[in-house]
Amino acid sequence: MIRLFALALPLPSAVAVPPPPIVIAPSPAPAAASLLSWTPGDVNCGGTAASVVRIERPWLQRVYPNSAKYAPVSFTFDIDANGRPLAIRKGDAAIPFGIADDLGPALAATRFRPGQAKTGCTIVYSPQLTAIDDAPLSALMAYAANPVSGPLPPEAWKRIYETGTCKGDSMAGLRNRAFPNFRAIPAEPGVRDWSMVGYDVGQDGASINIETLASSGNAALDEASRAATAETRYWSGAFTGCRFSYWRSAGTLPAPPAPEEDAFRPAGATCPERRDWATPPVLRFPEPYRRRAIEGWAVVTYDVAPWGEINNVQVKASQPSADFGTQATVVLRSARVKAGTGAVGCVER
Repeated sequence: MIRLFALALPLPSAVAVPPPPIVIAPSPAPAAASLLSWTPGDVNCGGTAASVVRIERPWLQRVYPNSAKYAPVSFTFDIDANGRPLAIRKGDAAIPFGIADDLGPALAATRFRPGQAKTGCTIVYSPQLTAIDDAPLSALMAYAANPVSGPLPPEAWKRIYETGTCKGDSMAGLRNRAFPNFRAIPAEPGVRDWSMVGYDVGQDGASINIETLASSGNAALDEASRAATAETRYWSGAFTGCRFSYWRSAGTLPAPPAPEEDAFRPAGATCPERRDWATPPVLRFPEPYRRRAIEGWAVVTYDVAPWGEINNVQVKASQPSADFGTQATVVLRSARVKAGTGAVGCVER
């Protein structure tokens, strides 16, 4: 008898397909640092050009412009009989947060020819980006004196010092640094003055060949800075191309006269003269104006819910800029009144 055996053979396995290669796109090169400047245009008030006595340029900013868009920014404002800008209000330009913070304060520090008051004035600030490698040395020095967006990059300092052998006080061996008597130097309201001094160091460690390289234009500060540099001494000598920047804080620009609160109290108001705060409002000054020592005020009205929440906040007036009204709204919204019956028509200045 013949027996037949069937052999169970495994099916051929599927051919393994290699996975597709993983392609890693190279990371984009980081954007090089640039300086952002704002150029003020002509001032027009109701079809008539305004005569400028001194226009304050906004401070330079250090930016890394990968995809940010920098559009022109317009402002409307009035000019009082003393030539001071008031009622400053920014247009609706779409710009990155924090980029144009100094435009309003710079306009507030600008002065026009005194005379008849003007209303409906306009100005446009146009942005300009300049790579650090292409920026004029005077611009790099100006930013070094007011580094509002962080320190100046090392490559910029390299350019500032590239013409000499002095690479800073630590390398040259500073013995003592003299400073001007800043209190004796007149301060311009709203203007932070600065002066960059260039000099060499002699064999005996004394400062020589002293000159003003760039400044904000305060002649008294320039002179005092050169005098202070002449008194500065080093432990070692024979260095060339030393640099040092002196600056003076802005003089206070007082707020315009403020109206009485009662002038804004609405009819039918039930708010008591004094509020019983559960969380009192904490005054936080608008930082861009604090840097320039520009004072201001705002008058706001609001209602209080029975549980103490503040709502219906409305800015009735603010000077010298609408930014003070915006800040006042933020301050009030962070406060809370103790629970009670509620009230309408509250006024705060």
